Amino acid sequence: MEGPRHGNDCDEKDVPLRKVLFIGLIMATALTSCDREHSEPGPLPAAGAEYHEAPAEPGGPTWVVDPAEPGPDAPPVGRSLFDYVVTTLQGREKVYDVPFPFTALLQRIEQELESAGHRSPLKRVLIPLNRSLQRNAAKPEYFTFPRAVVGVDGEPPMRAGYSGMLLKDRLFLGYQEKAAILEVISYNEAAGRFEFQVVRDYGPGQTPKVSYANRALCTTCHQNQAPIFSRPLWEETNANPNIAALLEQQRAEFYRFPIRQGIDAPNAIDDATDRANEFSAYQLLWQEGCERAGAPRDSIQCRADVFRVLLQSRLSGSRPTLHPLSRPRDRFVQRFATYWKERWPQGLKIPNPDLLNRNPLDYVQTKSSLAGEPPVPSHGYDKSRDRTMIRSIFEPSLAREPLTVWSVSHGDSDAVDRFLSGLSHFLADTDVARLDTYLFRQALRSGARLRRYRSSCEADVRERGGATDRVTFRCRPPEQRSDDEGPGFSMDGVLYLKAGTVVDGTIDRLSTDHEDELVDLKVVGGTLTSNGRRHRGLIDVKRKGPGLHARLTDGHVIKEISLQVGAPGKKSGLPGHTALLTGTATMAVLEDYAPVERAIDAMERATLAGDSDVFSDKPFRRASLLEALFEQLKMPSISWCCEDAYHMPDPISTTEEAMHDRDEAVRGETLPPVFKAFHRYCAQCHHEDLAFPPNFLHGSPQQIKEQVHHCAERILFRLEMWGQAPSRRQEAPMPPSMELQRLHLSPEQWADHADLASMKAYSAEWLKSQGGTQRLEDLAAKGYDNLRACMPPAAPAVATTSGANRSSHAIRSYGQAVEQ
Repeated sequence: MEGPRHGNDCDEKDVPLRKVLFIGLIMATALTSCDREHSEPGPLPAAGAEYHEAPAEPGGPTWVVDPAEPGPDAPPVGRSLFDYVVTTLQGREKVYDVPFPFTALLQRIEQELESAGHRSPLKRVLIPLNRSLQRNAAKPEYFTFPRAVVGVDGEPPMRAGYSGMLLKDRLFLGYQEKAAILEVISYNEAAGRFEFQVVRDYGPGQTPKVSYANRALCTTCHQNQAPIFSRPLWEETNANPNIAALLEQQRAEFYRFPIRQGIDAPNAIDDATDRANEFSAYQLLWQEGCERAGAPRDSIQCRADVFRVLLQSRLSGSRPTLHPLSRPRDRFVQRFATYWKERWPQGLKIPNPDLLNRNPLDYVQTKSSLAGEPPVPSHGYDKSRDRTMIRSIFEPSLAREPLTVWSVSHGDSDAVDRFLSGLSHFLADTDVARLDTYLFRQALRSGARLRRYRSSCEADVRERGGATDRVTFRCRPPEQRSDDEGPGFSMDGVLYLKAGTVVDGTIDRLSTDHEDELVDLKVVGGTLTSNGRRHRGLIDVKRKGPGLHARLTDGHVIKEISLQVGAPGKKSGLPGHTALLTGTATMAVLEDYAPVERAIDAMERATLAGDSDVFSDKPFRRASLLEALFEQLKMPSISWCCEDAYHMPDPISTTEEAMHDRDEAVRGETLPPVFKAFHRYCAQCHHEDLAFPPNFLHGSPQQIKEQVHHCAERILFRLEMWGQAPSRRQEAPMPPSMELQRLHLSPEQWADHADLASMKAYSAEWLKSQGGTQRLEDLAAKGYDNLRACMPPAAPAVATTSGANRSSHAIRSYGQAVEQ
């Protein structure tokens, strides 16, 4: 299932985990900016770390999500999970109520999550020198106002009458205090996609404004239309001890984030973004993998079978495959594989959420480094050596090759298993626990059928103080059985007893003739009576971890296991042990899952009749599916979140807000014709009413003209990068290759395009008329970060944080920080 990884700038054999660093919420809007200022380079990465931008090739495997088709900014249906977190009921309508300060927002999110002991369900990192949209917002106080990044990897708690919000792997935040900006990526369950949002005016004394972000801008970097992350060693975060030391120099506290921490937090965020990256694949396979034109019954039945697998695997904790004796098994496998081969014969390309790891301290160079000392940050830059803080290979806007290709063309079942396993986690642990408890109780009340499995056992019994305190057993199906004795089973385990009561124990492995395979079951109770060497007892077992009932892979519950041994076997040979005893074990399985099968059949019929859409080609929606299932089972009704957008505030798009002057600027007769090209290729990113990336195409025609002139050096530099070999590019070329793909242009076509030539010529002529340099060699010698900035620097007012130790400059001497 793993595909090749390209351009790694670290030896992954030297890191504990195959992961990436969360670059400045490259998640929510870690988008490329043309404005890199006042930073200095380190040595170029080794040749082996060279990054090769993915070519746009027609044919071949199909993208799970097309990076050139970002979709509408505002949700086509439903709302983001973030909207459900930060809206409150006011009268009969919901309104946005985003808690401030940032710690209050995190507290509200934590109220929706189950805490696991001392481990917070929120994972937090600080990234001062980041690659996010707001990368320069804190300039020059990068280490006083670092980017605060949060990812959720916790489940909702069990609450009576309420489903809770499934936020795990579905909510990511990036906060830039100095810009008073909060950037958000969160899942939309109704639409089956991640939403990108911006909260502006998120500062003291201000009223936060929530809007859906420019999706085309976001997906320039978020080509997977989901969170992205970098690889180990997470060196942009405060997991880097040198970054942490510099942060401590500036403030004693950052939003209650740990300043010094290991790799656990960035790795957890990394895991969450990796899992989130595959959501689009699961939804595509659910919606289209089962769809057969002109055969609605087959399509609906296929999704119903998928739902059966998910419930069986989540309840039993087994591998997500249908029970071998279940009739729908062959039907599902054959149908799904056939549809897949017809629709995606070359396979499915899974997008790549991974970016190169980057240590920003390697790209900050001072006068001391020119004398052979290690590069260190300080406020005394040597401008003659300034080049670029973010090398081209580290740019998130570069087109990335797929992470891997999923295929079933050669009998490969890994992709199908990955799909089933991943989609099963669109159900919360609490959903499964409610179902597990209800089925068992109802089966006991109704006297559901019992199925018995038999085994021959050998037990080692230990006695202390004249009483049995441990029994270790090994059971196997009887070698000789008559047809009416029923199926057999195997198990290996140990019981610990006190006064005849089972107080602890485990069953390491349990399997049946029907190919069930369960591991690590917990013995939670039981009794064992002893009469001489004869021992007889009952054992209650549950699954380790979630504490659910132990179930076979067909969903039915193990009610109890009886064990009786007494006939002497071979001598134990251990002090304090009796001889090995032989006997039998019987496992009673209560068929409590049968009502679920009937409920799914009823949901299937309702969908076919048009009375329901749960098994239609809409996205997999936890609330719709489980509400219908619980209703069919006559389970107690609960309030479900988060699909219904009724009474929610109307979604506002930042693109719509920023479009007021765009048409006028394009049509304006006061602008030279070349400005139509600037708008065609650059306005998607540089027309926003936000300051980053620099919005030099926002405003009146006269303002736009002045801003393009102000930015001419940087514009020309970026345009000229298209004429350089990828390995020689100091900066990523603009416009990004993603934008070219959306305009149906390949990089090769663009390199010779008349529009590119006209924009370069206009910028060069303007610079020449002002007595400036227009040769790339001269601009490169000057250093990209020393070129004139596109826009005047913004200076937002920011209140100081209580207890913070502010510094008037951004970065103290790196050497001083390390020494202290």
